[in-house]
Amino acid sequence: MKVLVLIDSFKGTLSSSRLGKIVTEELGKKGIRAEYFPISDGGDGFLETIVEAIKTEPVLISAVDPLGRPLYTYFLSDNENAAAYLEMAKTSGLSLLKKEERDPLQTSTHGLGRAILTAIDSGAREIIVGLGGSATNDGGAGMLEAMGVRFYNASGEALSGLCGGKLGEIAAIDAGDFYRNIAGVSFLALSDVTNPLLGPEGAAQVFSAQKGADESARAKLEAGMANYAAVVEKETGGAYRDLPGAGAAGGLGFAFYAFFNADCQSGIKYLLDRYGFSVLAEQYDYIITGEGKIDGQSLRGKVISEVIRQAEGKNVILVCAINELDHREIEELGVLKLYKIVGDIASEEESLSQPEKYFRRLIATVAMDLTGEEK
Repeated sequence: MKVLVLIDSFKGTLSSSRLGKIVTEELGKKGIRAEYFPISDGGDGFLETIVEAIKTEPVLISAVDPLGRPLYTYFLSDNENAAAYLEMAKTSGLSLLKKEERDPLQTSTHGLGRAILTAIDSGAREIIVGLGGSATNDGGAGMLEAMGVRFYNASGEALSGLCGGKLGEIAAIDAGDFYRNIAGVSFLALSDVTNPLLGPEGAAQVFSAQKGADESARAKLEAGMANYAAVVEKETGGAYRDLPGAGAAGGLGFAFYAFFNADCQSGIKYLLDRYGFSVLAEQYDYIITGEGKIDGQSLRGKVISEVIRQAEGKNVILVCAINELDHREIEELGVLKLYKIVGDIASEEESLSQPEKYFRRLIATVAMDLTGEEK
């Protein structure tokens, strides 16, 4: 019996690599041969996955976090192909903030813009950015400001410190310096979701609550983003707000469509293609995939959705800490079984405080089922 393991990180607790190692160890105790590959949908853990899939070297850089505080981070350089891989969560991610600091009206993608410019200055002529895990809802305005775009209000006054709360003030844009800064560079944006920019499925309405926005803040963010989108589309002459993934990472996908002429793809599909998953999967009897929380968003561009799609006809097992899908939704996925920690193995508090302990217990249950062992 051979098992392939492709589990996305359990955000804030266990990395994709650690989860894979635990599964191989626990299944190995029952004589089951398992192999894992780190995986990501473009959000947290994207660079750790790239290291396994592509020959790269880390480059330490100085940037700022979502609230403008200095931080050191890194990108990965593929010197042979003059390419650089960046993870927006390393500069503008929710994991960089304490819970009480979360406020998408104040947070910005400025740090990502600085990181991209640094990569370009280092010689990169192709920039690949993983989108996801953001603390922001600024539509990429902070990133654009850092890279040379100038923003003005209705009185013609220059705006600075662009963030989610300032999008409603934008009346005009000058992107001349920005385009000079990115001349000769191509961009690929890897998104973890397919949401549009605006509306009930958009960036503010779906994702800003987890970033610290209350109902009033969500309304302000939505109105500001609508204004921003109108100005950008007028200035650039395009229509981008409804494109798949425009709402990714607080609207960062929209900025990549509108200003970078970027190729925007599914992050998980990109990585599975790199691994040669369609051929790889044929060598295994079972495929185990999952993420920390499986819910409705998991079915829209996340790791499990693409693994299930490409593994059609194979025995797929889902594992997670928390499951929010009902029995009908799970049945429609066509998977063998879903295993969850919270509610079956431990409480949510226990799972968060001792994630490895309870994940091992979960996988021990999977192993017993695979071997037909009595519980």
